[in-house]
Amino acid sequence: MQVVYPSYYHRFACSASACPDTCCQGWGISIDRETYGRYMAVGGLMGAKLRSHIDHRKRRFLLNQDGRCMFLDRHGLCGLCVDLGESMMCRTCRIYPRHEESYGDLAEVSLSLSCPAAARLVLEQKEPVIYQTREKTSGASLHGEGTGPADDLSGLPLPDRQLLDGLLRLRQAMFFLLRRTELKADVRAGAVLALVRDGQRRLRRQAYDQIGGLCARYEMAPAKSLERKMAPFREMGFQRRSLEEEYLDELERLEEISGGFKELLRSARRGPAGKAPAPLEWPLISSQGLNLMEYFLYLLYPGAVYDGNGWTKAGLAAFSLLAVRRLAAGIMAAGDEQLPEQAFIRAAWMYSRQVEHSDQNLERLENFVKKSSSCALPQLLACLLGGEEADR
Repeated sequence: MQVVYPSYYHRFACSASACPDTCCQGWGISIDRETYGRYMAVGGLMGAKLRSHIDHRKRRFLLNQDGRCMFLDRHGLCGLCVDLGESMMCRTCRIYPRHEESYGDLAEVSLSLSCPAAARLVLEQKEPVIYQTREKTSGASLHGEGTGPADDLSGLPLPDRQLLDGLLRLRQAMFFLLRRTELKADVRAGAVLALVRDGQRRLRRQAYDQIGGLCARYEMAPAKSLERKMAPFREMGFQRRSLEEEYLDELERLEEISGGFKELLRSARRGPAGKAPAPLEWPLISSQGLNLMEYFLYLLYPGAVYDGNGWTKAGLAAFSLLAVRRLAAGIMAAGDEQLPEQAFIRAAWMYSRQVEHSDQNLERLENFVKKSSSCALPQLLACLLGGEEADR
């Protein structure tokens, strides 16, 4: 098996007591099926206690009245781990924030933005990310933990190799566009969506032999040509406020995974507490925003090998950039952070907890991007490009 991982992957370090949050508070931690089965087999008083602390319908650990995992003790330690050993921790707790997506004999690993330390590491990258590849030897782990059924890919559908290769080539070109520093940041993001739209047409026709040429045209397109292509959408900025209100409406409908997200949405709508709703000052697309879009393209786009809908995956990456940018503006307006960069990081990990850790929420947002006219290409481009953009 080939394993792909970003160059920053092994630099992650938990910030421990300096973390603005804890992995064991504010959100329901999912329990993988195998570990859940082991929990059901534990006998005695510990088994009864263990099962009483689980939401069996959703297969998550319950939270106490303070929003903390029932097993988090007063010393900040996992009581389950202390009593039963590390091997009885669920997969999420063992490897978090490391994450794995598998496509047949290809596995891609990443760090989840839902961890504040990981979000800071990912979003503050200054140098282009290098995606490194290694061979996973038999019996080795992707994450430095013991192997187990989670590493067994025999139950996954075999991806169409030509389709996967086409998706990976298109994603490579997307990353190249996001790093074209001679272009304004919003033009880079917009050009990615234009490429995805053109690439999707070819993938739908199974014209895989045309993907390389299409990518090369975008990669080598003169800066002025791409800027002219995006220029009409700057004039559509008047739609931006109403479109982003629709995006916030959809976020309101998500199942709340992490405590404080509803309050964050209210800040994004109203601005400073106690004041009447008013349009927030629009922050520019920064290098953090481009890093976030690249992160979601890396995480989501190859998944189109199973449903054929690359546009929805890339559209959700753009939606995520717009949502986090708006949430960060709300944090700044409410005075919860003094620096825009810190507000963006905070908004990113809070948004990620809602989306990356709930299959229900992820599916809902994908359907919204797929079916809503507010997420059609012109509307997403209007939100990305509508307004003054000076960041490079």
